[in-house]
Amino acid sequence: MKKSHLRYIVWFISTLIAAGGIIYYQLKNTPVSYVQSKGSHGMADIGGPFSLTDQNGKVRTNDEFKGKFMLVYFGYSFCPDICPLGLQNMTEAIKLLERDREQIVPIFVTIDPTRDTVDHLKIYATNFHPNFIMLTGSEAEIDPALKLFRVYAAKSTDGTNGKDYLMDHSTFIYLMDKDGKFLQQFPHSTDPERLAKAIQKHFLPER
Repeated sequence: MKKSHLRYIVWFISTLIAAGGIIYYQLKNTPVSYVQSKGSHGMADIGGPFSLTDQNGKVRTNDEFKGKFMLVYFGYSFCPDICPLGLQNMTEAIKLLERDREQIVPIFVTIDPTRDTVDHLKIYATNFHPNFIMLTGSEAEIDPALKLFRVYAAKSTDGTNGKDYLMDHSTFIYLMDKDGKFLQQFPHSTDPERLAKAIQKHFLPER
Protein backbone atom coordinates (compact mmCIF):
# COMPACT_ATOMS: atom_id res chain seq x y z
CA MET A 1 0.00 0.00 0.00
CA LYS A 2 1.35 3.41 -0.94
CA LYS A 3 2.18 5.85 1.85
CA SER A 4 -0.21 8.43 0.38
CA HIS A 5 -3.07 5.92 0.57
CA LEU A 6 -2.15 5.01 4.13
CA ARG A 7 -2.10 8.68 5.15
CA TYR A 8 -5.54 9.14 3.57
CA ILE A 9 -6.96 6.15 5.45
CA VAL A 10 -5.51 7.40 8.76
CA TRP A 11 -6.91 10.90 8.10
CA PHE A 12 -10.37 9.48 7.21
CA ILE A 13 -10.54 7.33 10.37
CA SER A 14 -9.40 10.25 12.55
CA THR A 15 -12.07 12.50 11.01
CA LEU A 16 -14.78 9.92 11.71
CA ILE A 17 -13.69 9.59 15.34
CA ALA A 18 -13.63 13.36 15.81
CA ALA A 19 -17.04 13.79 14.22
CA GLY A 20 -18.44 11.03 16.39
CA GLY A 21 -17.08 12.74 19.49
CA ILE A 22 -18.74 16.04 18.56
CA ILE A 23 -22.09 14.37 17.90
CA TYR A 24 -21.90 12.49 21.22
CA TYR A 25 -21.09 15.71 23.11
CA GLN A 26 -23.99 17.55 21.51
CA LEU A 27 -26.47 14.77 22.24
CA LYS A 28 -25.23 14.43 25.81
CA ASN A 29 -25.65 18.14 26.49
CA THR A 30 -28.98 18.69 24.76
CA PRO A 31 -31.89 19.03 27.26
CA VAL A 32 -34.42 16.24 26.91
CA SER A 33 -37.66 17.56 25.45
CA TYR A 34 -40.41 15.63 23.72
CA VAL A 35 -43.09 17.30 21.64
CA GLN A 36 -46.27 15.48 20.69
CA SER A 37 -47.26 16.36 17.14
CA LYS A 38 -50.91 16.48 16.16
CA GLY A 39 -52.27 13.06 15.38
CA SER A 40 -49.24 11.37 16.92
CA HIS A 41 -49.45 8.77 19.67
CA GLY A 42 -45.74 9.00 20.56
CA MET A 43 -45.89 10.31 24.13
CA ALA A 44 -49.67 10.68 24.50
CA ASP A 45 -49.71 8.08 27.26
CA ILE A 46 -48.50 10.58 29.87
CA GLY A 47 -51.13 12.03 32.20
CA GLY A 48 -54.64 11.12 33.25
CA PRO A 49 -57.26 11.54 35.97
CA PHE A 50 -56.35 12.42 39.54
CA SER A 51 -58.15 13.44 42.71
CA LEU A 52 -55.91 15.00 45.37
CA THR A 53 -56.06 17.61 48.13
CA ASP A 54 -54.55 21.08 47.76
CA GLN A 55 -52.72 23.23 50.32
CA ASN A 56 -56.04 24.71 51.47
CA GLY A 57 -57.64 21.32 52.15
CA LYS A 58 -59.78 21.36 49.00
CA VAL A 59 -60.11 18.25 46.82
CA ARG A 60 -58.97 19.01 43.28
CA THR A 61 -59.44 16.82 40.21
CA ASN A 62 -58.04 17.00 36.70
CA ASP A 63 -61.51 17.76 35.31
CA GLU A 64 -61.66 21.21 36.90
CA PHE A 65 -58.58 22.31 34.96
CA LYS A 66 -60.03 21.56 31.54
CA GLY A 67 -59.91 24.67 29.41
CA LYS A 68 -56.51 25.63 30.83
CA PHE A 69 -52.98 24.38 30.30
CA MET A 70 -51.34 22.58 33.22
CA LEU A 71 -47.66 22.81 34.12
CA VAL A 72 -47.05 19.86 36.43
CA TYR A 73 -44.07 18.95 38.59
CA PHE A 74 -43.70 15.97 40.94
CA GLY A 75 -41.37 16.38 43.90
CA TYR A 76 -41.24 16.93 47.66
CA SER A 77 -40.81 19.93 49.91
CA PHE A 78 -37.84 18.51 51.84
CA CYS A 79 -35.84 18.22 48.60
CA PRO A 80 -32.60 20.19 49.19
CA ASP A 81 -31.99 21.63 45.73
CA ILE A 82 -33.57 20.01 42.64
CA CYS A 83 -37.24 20.62 43.47
CA PRO A 84 -36.77 24.23 44.62
CA LEU A 85 -34.92 24.98 41.38
CA GLY A 86 -37.65 23.38 39.25
CA LEU A 87 -40.43 25.22 41.08
CA GLN A 88 -38.55 28.51 40.96
CA ASN A 89 -38.00 28.14 37.21
CA MET A 90 -41.72 27.50 36.80
CA THR A 91 -42.48 30.56 38.96
CA GLU A 92 -40.25 32.85 36.88
CA ALA A 93 -41.58 31.43 33.61
CA ILE A 94 -45.17 32.15 34.64
CA LYS A 95 -44.22 35.72 35.54
CA LEU A 96 -42.74 36.13 32.06
CA LEU A 97 -46.01 35.01 30.47
CA GLU A 98 -47.60 38.24 31.75
CA ARG A 99 -51.23 38.44 30.51
CA ASP A 100 -51.07 34.84 29.26
CA ARG A 101 -50.41 33.47 32.75
CA GLU A 102 -54.14 33.06 33.42
CA GLN A 103 -54.22 30.38 30.72
CA ILE A 104 -51.97 28.06 32.67
CA VAL A 105 -52.16 26.37 36.08
CA PRO A 106 -48.88 25.48 37.82
CA ILE A 107 -49.27 22.28 39.82
CA PHE A 108 -46.95 20.60 42.31
CA VAL A 109 -47.71 16.99 43.29
CA THR A 110 -45.84 15.59 46.28
CA ILE A 111 -44.15 12.21 46.14
CA ASP A 112 -43.74 12.32 49.93
CA PRO A 113 -47.25 12.53 51.45
CA THR A 114 -46.06 11.45 54.89
CA ARG A 115 -44.26 14.75 55.46
CA ASP A 116 -46.00 16.92 52.86
CA THR A 117 -49.26 17.39 54.69
CA VAL A 118 -51.85 20.03 53.77
CA ASP A 119 -50.62 22.39 56.50
CA HIS A 120 -46.98 21.94 55.52
CA LEU A 121 -47.64 22.54 51.82
CA LYS A 122 -49.58 25.71 52.65
CA ILE A 123 -46.39 27.12 54.15
CA TYR A 124 -44.16 25.74 51.39
CA ALA A 125 -46.37 27.30 48.71
CA THR A 126 -45.52 30.81 49.94
CA ASN A 127 -42.04 30.40 48.43
CA PHE A 128 -43.37 30.27 44.87
CA HIS A 129 -45.88 31.81 42.49
CA PRO A 130 -49.23 32.50 44.21
CA ASN A 131 -51.08 30.62 41.46
CA PHE A 132 -49.38 27.35 42.43
CA ILE A 133 -51.68 24.49 43.41
CA MET A 134 -49.84 22.05 45.68
CA LEU A 135 -51.36 18.61 45.94
CA THR A 136 -51.05 15.84 48.47
CA GLY A 137 -53.08 12.84 49.61
CA SER A 138 -52.63 9.27 50.78
CA GLU A 139 -50.15 6.98 49.07
CA ALA A 140 -53.12 5.14 47.57
CA GLU A 141 -54.27 8.42 45.98
CA ILE A 142 -50.86 9.59 44.80
CA ASP A 143 -49.52 6.30 43.40
CA PRO A 144 -51.96 6.23 40.44
CA ALA A 145 -50.89 9.76 39.48
CA LEU A 146 -47.24 8.72 39.59
CA LYS A 147 -47.98 5.82 37.25
CA LEU A 148 -50.05 7.94 34.86
CA PHE A 149 -47.28 10.52 34.53
CA ARG A 150 -44.57 7.84 34.48
CA VAL A 151 -42.85 9.36 37.49
CA TYR A 152 -40.20 7.40 39.36
CA ALA A 153 -40.16 8.00 43.13
CA ALA A 154 -38.61 6.01 45.99
CA LYS A 155 -36.92 6.59 49.33
CA SER A 156 -33.19 7.01 48.95
CA THR A 157 -31.02 4.13 50.12
CA ASP A 158 -28.23 6.41 51.36
CA GLY A 159 -28.70 5.16 54.92
CA THR A 160 -30.45 8.25 56.30
CA ASN A 161 -32.89 7.32 59.07
CA GLY A 162 -35.88 8.92 60.75
CA LYS A 163 -37.63 11.93 59.23
CA ASP A 164 -34.56 13.24 57.43
CA TYR A 165 -34.69 10.79 54.53
CA LEU A 166 -34.27 11.90 50.92
CA MET A 167 -36.28 10.79 47.91
CA ASP A 168 -34.96 9.63 44.56
CA HIS A 169 -37.27 10.77 41.78
CA SER A 170 -37.57 11.85 38.17
CA THR A 171 -37.50 15.61 37.72
CA PHE A 172 -39.40 16.55 34.56
CA ILE A 173 -41.81 19.46 34.25
CA TYR A 174 -44.87 18.37 32.22
CA LEU A 175 -46.91 20.66 29.99
CA MET A 176 -50.46 19.43 29.43
CA ASP A 177 -52.98 20.92 26.99
CA LYS A 178 -56.49 22.22 27.70
CA ASP A 179 -57.88 18.69 27.50
CA GLY A 180 -55.27 17.31 29.88
CA LYS A 181 -53.24 15.71 27.06
CA PHE A 182 -49.47 15.66 27.14
CA LEU A 183 -47.73 18.30 25.03
CA GLN A 184 -44.12 18.55 26.14
CA GLN A 185 -41.74 17.84 28.99
CA PHE A 186 -38.75 19.81 30.22
CA PRO A 187 -35.80 19.18 32.55
CA HIS A 188 -36.28 20.90 35.91
CA SER A 189 -33.24 23.06 35.12
CA THR A 190 -34.77 24.61 32.01
CA ASP A 191 -34.15 28.37 31.88
CA PRO A 192 -37.36 30.34 32.69
CA GLU A 193 -37.21 32.34 29.44
CA ARG A 194 -36.90 29.19 27.38
CA LEU A 195 -39.67 27.55 29.37
CA ALA A 196 -41.97 30.56 28.94
CA LYS A 197 -41.39 30.70 25.17
CA ALA A 198 -42.04 26.97 24.79
CA ILE A 199 -45.31 27.30 26.73
CA GLN A 200 -46.42 30.45 24.96
CA LYS A 201 -46.09 29.00 21.48
CA HIS A 202 -49.07 26.80 22.31
CA PHE A 203 -51.17 29.90 23.05
CA LEU A 204 -50.47 31.63 19.73
CA PRO A 205 -53.09 29.87 17.53
CA GLU A 206 -55.86 31.16 19.82
CA ARG A 207 -54.96 34.84 19.40
